Amino acid sequence: MNKKIIFTCVMLVILALIITACKLPAAGSPPPVTTVEPSVPTSTTEVAVEPTDTSVPPIPVIVTATSAPPTPVPPTPVPPTAVPPTPISLSQAIRIQFAAGGTSALINGELEAGQTLYYVLKASATQTMSVKVASPNSDVYLGIFGANSQVFLTNTTQDTLWSGTLPATQDYYISLTAANSKSSYSLSVEIPPLQTGPTPNITPVAGTFDPVATYGNPTFDDPMTGGNINDWTNPATGLLPDTNYIKIVETDAKFYVTGKVTGFSTWYFTWRELTDFYLQSTFDSGSCSGKDAYGLIVRGPEHLAGVSYGYVVAFSCDGAVWIFRLDSASPYTAVDLLSWTPSNYLLAGANKENVMGIKAIGSTLTVYANGHQIAQVTDSKYKFGRYGVFVSPGLTANYTYRVAHMSYWDLTP
Repeated sequence: MNKKIIFTCVMLVILALIITACKLPAAGSPPPVTTVEPSVPTSTTEVAVEPTDTSVPPIPVIVTATSAPPTPVPPTPVPPTAVPPTPISLSQAIRIQFAAGGTSALINGELEAGQTLYYVLKASATQTMSVKVASPNSDVYLGIFGANSQVFLTNTTQDTLWSGTLPATQDYYISLTAANSKSSYSLSVEIPPLQTGPTPNITPVAGTFDPVATYGNPTFDDPMTGGNINDWTNPATGLLPDTNYIKIVETDAKFYVTGKVTGFSTWYFTWRELTDFYLQSTFDSGSCSGKDAYGLIVRGPEHLAGVSYGYVVAFSCDGAVWIFRLDSASPYTAVDLLSWTPSNYLLAGANKENVMGIKAIGSTLTVYANGHQIAQVTDSKYKFGRYGVFVSPGLTANYTYRVAHMSYWDLTP
C-alpha cells in the first residue's frame, strides 16, 4: 500500500515537470523581450513636386554678372519733350571704339540732373546692336538714332535697354539722359561681327528631320490646351506662376508665357525629368522685336534642390539662336556655348511660328529649327534633369509668346 502511494506521487511529480517544460523557451532560443517601435509620421503623403523659377540678367548685354536682379525702382520723370539734338551737341559726341578684335565696350561716367550726353559709333547694315545703361536708381534713359535721322528709341520712353538690327552702314548715336537728380551710369554696347559665311557652330543640314519617322510616336505629347496643366501649376496652390518677372496663363485652351521686365531672363520648370531625349516645342513668337526671346531650358535641378542650372536654347524675334549653360543664379554664373547667331531656317518677326527641337545624347546637344539642324554643341557638365520654358524680353516689356505644342521622345538606353 505504501509503495503504491509513493509510486503515484512520483508519477505526479514527473507529469508536473513535463507540463512546466512546455512553457520554457526551446534550447538555444533567446528570452522573450518587449520592443518599442520608433514613432513615425502618421501621414505618408509625399512632398509635392512643383516648378521653380529664377530671374537673372541676360548674357549678351550684361558686361559683368550680378548675383541677383536689382529691386525695381519707380522711374523718375524726365523732361516730357525729347528735344532734337543740335549739330553742335552731336559734334561733341564721344566716339566709341572697340578694342582690336572686340565686339563690345563698357563705359562708366556721371551725369548732372537733366543732362544729356551723346556717344557715337559706326556700324554696318544687318549687324545687331545691343545697348544697355545701368544706374543706381535706374533713372538714366537711352535714346538711339542714326546719322540719317532715323529714330529707334527716345528718352521719353524711359527705357534702359535697346536691341535691334541696324538698317544701314552709318554712324549711330546713343544718348544718355539723367532724370531730376545727379547720377552715375554704366553704358554697355555690343555689336557682334557680321556673318560672312557658314560658321563652325552653325551648319544647316539639308532636308528636314522628322522625329516620328526616326523614333516613332512620342513618349509624351501635349497639345498645350490645358489637359496637362498640372505639369506647370504649383501643387500647393494649384496656380500658375505670376511673379515680378514671369507670368504663365492658360486661357481659351492656349498656353502663354510672359516675361515682364526687359533685360531679365526667366525660366520655369515642369516636374518631368529626362536624361537622353528629343524634345520638340512649337512656339508662336507673339508681338515682339529685336532680341525678345523664347525657348526651353533642359537638364535642370531636381525639385527643391535650392539651386538653378541647366542648358538654355532660345530663338529671338529677329531670327537668331542662342545656347548657354546656366551654372548658378546666386551668384549668377553662365557660359555661352553659342552666342546669338542668325539662322535662315528661323522665321523672323512678330507672330511667326517656329518649331524648336533639342536632341540631347550624352554630352552632345543638337538644335533644330523647323526640322533643320542649325547648331550642335558639346558640354558634359549636366547629364539629366527637368525641362521648362524660358523667356527673355530683350526689348519689349511684358513680352508674351505662346507654346502651341510640346512633345518628347525618351531616348535613354
